[in-house]
Amino acid sequence: MATTAQAAPQPALAIDPMVVDAAARAFDDLAAKWQAGEPSAEKRNALLQAVIELGFADALPAADAREAWLDAAAILRAQARAAAPIDMARLLVTGERAASIAYDPGRYACAGVAPALPDDKAAALALGRCLQITGAMDAALELSVQYVQDRKQFGQPLAKFQAIQHSLALAAEEIAACSALTDLALACAAREGIAAARLPALLDAAAVVADRAVDVVYDVCHQVHGAIGFTREYALHRHSLDLLRWRDELALLRGGSLRAAERLGERALAAGGVWRAVTALMKPENSA
Repeated sequence: MATTAQAAPQPALAIDPMVVDAAARAFDDLAAKWQAGEPSAEKRNALLQAVIELGFADALPAADAREAWLDAAAILRAQARAAAPIDMARLLVTGERAASIAYDPGRYACAGVAPALPDDKAAALALGRCLQITGAMDAALELSVQYVQDRKQFGQPLAKFQAIQHSLALAAEEIAACSALTDLALACAAREGIAAARLPALLDAAAVVADRAVDVVYDVCHQVHGAIGFTREYALHRHSLDLLRWRDELALLRGGSLRAAERLGERALAAGGVWRAVTALMKPENSA
C-alpha cells in the first residue's frame, strides 16, 4: 500500500545563532561596564546610546512585526541574562528611550499600575517580560550551579549533597516549563502575529507558570548561595530584583495570575475539557 511522504518536522523556533551570539557578547560587555565603578546617570545614558548604535533599539519596528520577533527575543534574553540596566522590553515595544533607563536597577519597588498601552503593545510587552524572565532565571540557575560546584563543605563540593541537587532540579523544572510556554507564545507571535486569537491564552499560561517559577527559582538560588546572594556586588542580587519587577508587571498586564488562571479554566470548559483546550492552543490558526 502506498504511503504519503510527510515533511520532516521543523523546529518551533529558528533564531539566527549569530544574532544570539552578538547580543550576548554586547550585553555582557555593557553590563560589565555598568558594574565597574560607581553607577551614575551618565553611565546609563552611555549604555543606552551604545544599544542604539548597535541597532538593538530598532530590532522590533512594531509590535506586530512578525519576522522581527525572533531577533528581538534573542536581544531580550541576552539583556536579561547579563542584567544590563536597560529595560529592553519597554524600549523595543514602546520606543520610549528615557523610560527604558528610568528605573533604579539596584532597588526593588512593587509595581502598582499596569502601563496604559494599546492591546497589541500590551500583549507584546507581556511577551517581552516572559522572555526576560526566562533569561534571568537561566542566569540565576547557572550562577547557582557554578557556586555549589566551587563551594566546599565537609571536604566536598556542595553539589555532591543530594538536598542541593534536588533543590536545583526543582528550579530547573520550573524554568523548563516557563521557557516552553514562552517559546510557544513567541512562535505564535512570529508566525501569526501579535493579534493571533490564541496568543492571549498562551500569555495567560506563561504568566501563571512564571509566577510560580520565579518564586521557586528565587528561593532555591538564594538558599544554595546563603547570604552572599543578597549582596549588591554579586550578580544574583541583580537577577533577583529583575525577576521580581518583571513578574509584577507581567501579572499586571494579564490582570493577575489568578485571573489568568480563571480565563484558562473558562477556555477549557468551553472546549469541553482540558486536553481539547491544550491541543487547540498548540495548533496554529492556519493549519488544517
